[in-house]
Amino acid sequence: MQYTPRISIITSVYNGRKYLEECIKSVQAQTYPQVEHIVIDGGSTDGTTDVLRQYDDQLHYWVSEKDNGIYHAWNKGLAQASGDWIAFLGSDDTLANARALEDSIGHLHTALKDDIRYVYGKVNLISASSNIITVWGDPWEKAKKDILEYMTVTHCCAFHHRSLFEDHGGFNERFRITGDYEFLLREFAKGRDALFTDQLLASMHAGGISANIRSKLVIARENILARQLNGLPPRLHQRIQVLKAHTAGALTGILGRHTVNKLSDLYRTLTGKDKLWSKMD
Repeated sequence: MQYTPRISIITSVYNGRKYLEECIKSVQAQTYPQVEHIVIDGGSTDGTTDVLRQYDDQLHYWVSEKDNGIYHAWNKGLAQASGDWIAFLGSDDTLANARALEDSIGHLHTALKDDIRYVYGKVNLISASSNIITVWGDPWEKAKKDILEYMTVTHCCAFHHRSLFEDHGGFNERFRITGDYEFLLREFAKGRDALFTDQLLASMHAGGISANIRSKLVIARENILARQLNGLPPRLHQRIQVLKAHTAGALTGILGRHTVNKLSDLYRTLTGKDKLWSKMD
């Protein structure tokens, strides 16, 4: 019997008119029919609601009202979701192509049979000029090694089986940036596995709340808190990340963002990683 699960796509937005229509169109273009799109707007004032009204009959649900941040918005979206699998797509993100969901169904079926509840793939990181900065997404065998220390899996349009939320509840709204990581730790800290699809699922624009050097201190501190909430003590590596984030923030105030981005990429190059930060300028 063919597996045809219902998929819920949840998008949170605040003053995101610039890319929101593109996001909605990428969901509407999907060849897979069993999909619902839920949009939670935080009370935008830039015309975002005009876009939502334009697509009112194509959205499963949308609302525009003040909220307490992205994880509050996602929790509100979860309350409206009826899908067997749930994914989160930013308002400035798009699904990779019209078959992104349909081509994922076989992987979701495999995961279900193997009692795996998180399925992720590859994501393009796009610059303001629409160039590909990098492609994120490592096989689970690699990502699993460090998942208890920091986020090593992609989350944009990753699929969460709804039983994850039934067992673990919603997102912790104390978090500003890494609430998705804390949520996944509730699963992975118990030794559960994820499934990597090795397929391009989505494209996301650089420049979001987590793609900012000044945000790295928040991320480093929240990663420590995420571990503590899941019974995992902080590691030396994480304390070093806090120190590095402090240093980057201080240097940004002195030298400016562009110079610090170049210095950060010099460090990445010296440690065998691809350039990232300077490509966002």
